[in-house]
Amino acid sequence: MQKERFSSFFISLVVVFIISTPAFGQFNTYSPYTRFALGDLSKPGIAQNLAMGGTGLAIHEGNRINYLNPAAFSALDSTSVYFDFGLNSYHNSYETENYSNTWWNMNLHHVAFGSAVGKKMGFSAGIIPYSSIGYNIKQEYNSYTHGMAMDTYFKGDGGTLNFYAGTSIKLWERLSLGVTMNFLMGKLTREKAVDFPMNSGYSDATSTEELNLRKPVFTLGLQYKEVYGDKFFFTIGGIYDFKASTELSNEYSVINEFYPDDPVMINDTVSIYPSYPIGEDTTSATLNIPQKIGFGVAFGIPNKLTITADYYMQDWTGSMSGENFATTNATSMHFGAEYVPDVKAIRGYHKYISYRLGGYYSNSYLMVNEYQLKDYGITFGVGLPVKTLKTSINVAFTLGTRGTTEHNLVKENYGILTFNVTLHDLWFRKRRFD
Repeated sequence: MQKERFSSFFISLVVVFIISTPAFGQFNTYSPYTRFALGDLSKPGIAQNLAMGGTGLAIHEGNRINYLNPAAFSALDSTSVYFDFGLNSYHNSYETENYSNTWWNMNLHHVAFGSAVGKKMGFSAGIIPYSSIGYNIKQEYNSYTHGMAMDTYFKGDGGTLNFYAGTSIKLWERLSLGVTMNFLMGKLTREKAVDFPMNSGYSDATSTEELNLRKPVFTLGLQYKEVYGDKFFFTIGGIYDFKASTELSNEYSVINEFYPDDPVMINDTVSIYPSYPIGEDTTSATLNIPQKIGFGVAFGIPNKLTITADYYMQDWTGSMSGENFATTNATSMHFGAEYVPDVKAIRGYHKYISYRLGGYYSNSYLMVNEYQLKDYGITFGVGLPVKTLKTSINVAFTLGTRGTTEHNLVKENYGILTFNVTLHDLWFRKRRFD
């Protein structure tokens, strides 16, 4: 009976993964800052984590899939399995010194599975976002004195996914160690077009760049949890992502559209005739994904109150650079809290609800116009139990700001609504009757 149940559940999981993968590939996002490097690196965690400021390095609980630290997988109940999937919705507004705009979209966020493997081990696998790009920008240049005008269009889309699989083991009763293999995979497409609206005889040039990423990155995790009855608990956690160097498949092409009257003059002595492309090339570039270190702490009252904080650092200096941008040393701080009024209450649904809030402050890995981007915000949300306290609907709200109107940059205000369902089931329980 249990073997049949396991087989049907596993087959269903594989089918959902296959169906979900094309939906992940859409990467509906919009931000002018995704023009650079790998784009916008995803915020950490699913709704339970995001509502608490993106924390999770020291959360060791059996009622959720916490992929931020693989050591947390050993906390899963030995008779339980979890299947988690989620969506998120973005609302962005942009400001410069004399311009503003808004944008909205919705994405499939993640699909994940988690289960115990015996009494001391846990396992989890899933698909989660790693980075995304999406922008459509027009820059106008006018010289009325000489009768010249040029419009430059920038457009980009795509992103990278993290296909992860990890396991952990509990040593003694307090210490857990875990490891995750993260396989990063995706494609980033960027286009640039130049048009001369006041000079119909000029050539229109278009360039396209495609970066393809395929690379495994390994994560080690550790958690130590001390519990003092039902009065107090204390947990510390940490992760280490190994450095990875990968070859990027970089396909780059430049195409000119010519007008039939005359050849286009490159300079005084060289001309290009209408059917001749300026250039087309395929190259490989090396991308260094630097090591990442994270520390976390959590404390509170078991099954009632959790207060937690995380800190990350990852030095991207020298990994990628280009016109007006470079990668640099990134750091971030995250804070969060969760409160459940009375997990054992007989009546009053509101007493079972998990109330969460938090905040974060990040120094981005991007340096644009010699200014390191800042990203900060507040978060809040709830966990709504369904039937049992281990199956839940979780909602998280994020209100944040990135960038500035100074340094010839754009200030981005955004709101993110994240929604996920954590499904819980029981396996391997002996039955008296069948």
